[in-house]
Amino acid sequence: MIRHTLFAIALGFVLFFLYLFQYTGAFKSVTINRDERGPFSVVFKEHTGPYHKIAGVIEEVEKWAQQNGLKCRLSFGEYFDDPRIVEEGRLKSRGGCLIDPLVKEEAEKIELLKSNLPADFKLDVIPKTKAVVALFTGAPSIGPLKVYPVAEEFIEENRLKRKGSIVEIYEVFDRNNMQTTYIWPIQD
Repeated sequence: MIRHTLFAIALGFVLFFLYLFQYTGAFKSVTINRDERGPFSVVFKEHTGPYHKIAGVIEEVEKWAQQNGLKCRLSFGEYFDDPRIVEEGRLKSRGGCLIDPLVKEEAEKIELLKSNLPADFKLDVIPKTKAVVALFTGAPSIGPLKVYPVAEEFIEENRLKRKGSIVEIYEVFDRNNMQTTYIWPIQD
């Protein structure tokens, strides 16, 4: 009797973890190559602390952008520190919206919105750069476990030198589909 109960519990855990892996996209592949990306005009808010807590910052900027006539089709997070080196509470990042380069009206609108920015919001341009670019259609939350090791291996194998911060661009297609573009700037 106890053996059957333990078997049922173990089977339940296995099925739960398989579902979780499927849901987050852990079985999906990562596409990686060298490319040139940017420049990106961004409206953002700075964040200090654990990187996994930046979602609220991004959502706050998205909400403001949408209330002020920007679609914020592409959101982003830019991560300045290496969490293997810097203490979690001191990690610096920023998150918000990319001004859609495909929508001319958004670039014009942002000029008008400059004077309406909340005190803790800022505008900037992430410059054009050569980069290692990875595409992943799973959940961004597993990017550090799934995507980052693949990119680091690619950078090492190709003897590339990183420069600057890592940028993640989030594009939501519908409730169940999204893509994250990971950008590691590299030196020429």
